[in-house]
Amino acid sequence: MGKAITISKDYGCGAVEVARKLSKDLGYDYIDKSIVVDLAKKMKSSAGKMSTYEDGSYLGLFKFIDKFMTQAKVQTILSDDFGYVDDAGYRLALEGLMKDLADQGSVVIVGRGGQVILSDRSDVVRVRLIAPLEYKKDFLSSKASITKEEAETIINSKEEEKRKYHEKMFNRYHNDPTLYHVTINLGLVSQAKAIAIIKDLL
Repeated sequence: MGKAITISKDYGCGAVEVARKLSKDLGYDYIDKSIVVDLAKKMKSSAGKMSTYEDGSYLGLFKFIDKFMTQAKVQTILSDDFGYVDDAGYRLALEGLMKDLADQGSVVIVGRGGQVILSDRSDVVRVRLIAPLEYKKDFLSSKASITKEEAETIINSKEEEKRKYHEKMFNRYHNDPTLYHVTINLGLVSQAKAIAIIKDLL
């Protein structure tokens, strides 16, 4: 069993691409909110039974989360994050899911405050991926086929939303360098080099 890896990211810096390539190279499961929401929706529609659901490379992860997720976790994860940050059930659900995934190991977890929730675990490598604003504007505008001005508006909005979420949810800044084993600037370091750096920490 390999170590779990948490990845915190600047919005629009290419971190998701790095995380997906890293998980593929290592043979690790990959998880971010979109996958959790998809799992939660499928669990909700099937009363928590997913053992017969087949979805390619995610089948093992589906079965794992099916084993640990309760209906309470499903309801809170499907809800709007920021509206539930004061809800004890939401916090317990999120912390429980993160700890379950860390116990499983061999998983790359993107976002959801994993770097805070799992900050005391020696079996978890915590990484932050960043980039300068101009780099992020170029990356996002190219990827989403929007103008750089539109990209900047989206980036600023997402980063402010993230800042408020982490402050209220964890009483920590997500860009606190002491939370991470390493911070990598993707504006200066290639994705391949970033992946190599992270692998060296395992």
